[in-house]
Amino acid sequence: MPPCPWSQSSPFRPSSRSRACWRASIRVCCRSTRPPSWSPRPKGIRYSWCCRYCCSLPVCWVSARRCSRAVTCELHRVSKIAGVSRSHRIRTAILDALLALGFGWLALHDVRTSAIGLAPAAVGPAFAVLAGLALMVRRRFPIPVLAITALAEIAAGASAPMVLGVYTVANRFGNRAVTWWCGAGALVVAVVPWGPPPDSTALLRAPVVAVLLAFPFLLGLWVNQRRELVTGLRERAEQAERERDLRAAAAVEAERIRIARELHDIVAHRISQITVQAGALEVSTDGRPAEIAATIRATGVRALDEMREMLGVLRSDTGSVADPDGPSADRAPVRPAPDLAAVTELLDAAVAAGHRVRLRVPDPLPEVPGPVGRAVHRLVQEALTNAAKHAAGAEVRVTIGWRAGVLDVDVRNGPGRVGALAAHGSGFGLVGMRERVELAGGTLRCTAMPSGGFVVYARFPVSQVGER
Repeated sequence: MPPCPWSQSSPFRPSSRSRACWRASIRVCCRSTRPPSWSPRPKGIRYSWCCRYCCSLPVCWVSARRCSRAVTCELHRVSKIAGVSRSHRIRTAILDALLALGFGWLALHDVRTSAIGLAPAAVGPAFAVLAGLALMVRRRFPIPVLAITALAEIAAGASAPMVLGVYTVANRFGNRAVTWWCGAGALVVAVVPWGPPPDSTALLRAPVVAVLLAFPFLLGLWVNQRRELVTGLRERAEQAERERDLRAAAAVEAERIRIARELHDIVAHRISQITVQAGALEVSTDGRPAEIAATIRATGVRALDEMREMLGVLRSDTGSVADPDGPSADRAPVRPAPDLAAVTELLDAAVAAGHRVRLRVPDPLPEVPGPVGRAVHRLVQEALTNAAKHAAGAEVRVTIGWRAGVLDVDVRNGPGRVGALAAHGSGFGLVGMRERVELAGGTLRCTAMPSGGFVVYARFPVSQVGER
């Protein structure tokens, strides 16, 4: 950091104390606001202290304004947050002052009318005033305040402040051991006749004081338990709201993943076929451009149809925000979801698109649950798409086996032909395949062969899936 403007020697310098203060303030203010062009003075040039001071004033003024604005914004934010608590504290302080005044006056009345107390009559009012003043801080120091009111009861017979002290302790600590110990001690202090030998009036006073202390004690316990109950219900409601938001977010995320998986399965497969066919059209020399173009068009039409079907399935049949009129009779009928029998049609379409595919399936095809059939169809579809993108021209062998309630699916392709341009994948296809297989109760293994090919193997325990 460049030196402070007036840190150099100069014949015009202020006193050492003021110079140190200004130097520290300028260093703090200019630490982040000094312009880049401010550099130390060249050698051989001396500036007067006045010149350096005047040159630094604009930077200091800008820093001061920025600091003042930041402090003002922070204070405004804190004041808005603490506005409610500040007004609550003011109301609480006013209430405590009024209660202290009222119970202090009752304590003075007890001192004048009661003959109980160990202290001389001349100092009795002082204990009453002390107990009344202690009630001002009863919320912050409940147990010391109760001890002071008990001392006023023992010394001068001022029993009124101890009633509020007992209520404060019970309200603050609730159903705890310290509450019961303090209540028992206050009861002993109030019942025992301190001072001269007791007469009949003092003996009648004991049960009355016990009842007067039991009522605020129980009231404080009830208020504490009610407050804890309300707090617990509020926290439980907030927790339930947070859990509901999390469940809604998880449902939205799951639906988003499902839509992304469906879009990938439909779009990626058809687009890869269009890409391969367009490449064949580009290098075609046998006079078949019209046939290849027709195939490309048919593939695009099938992709659009499948996209519309998927969007129709995603819409609610009872109407939604996107479809407020509910089900429409003009909507195109949705084809049934693909199953195990649709794998043959899938391979026929791949052969028609120019891929070399071999299929081996059991005859007849086994009856499998719907989730397993859809998972097998999407698995073979994604494997064919990956082979077309990453191993163009390679032969793909699809084998579906059935044995003892277990369905095996094996899709493997060899290395692509030399000179073929491999596409770069995003990796979402393999993730989607694994998710589909696991949702159907199966396991998936994808491995690369040393020869350059790729193997996709899935196993479905059909008996377990059928029980779900």
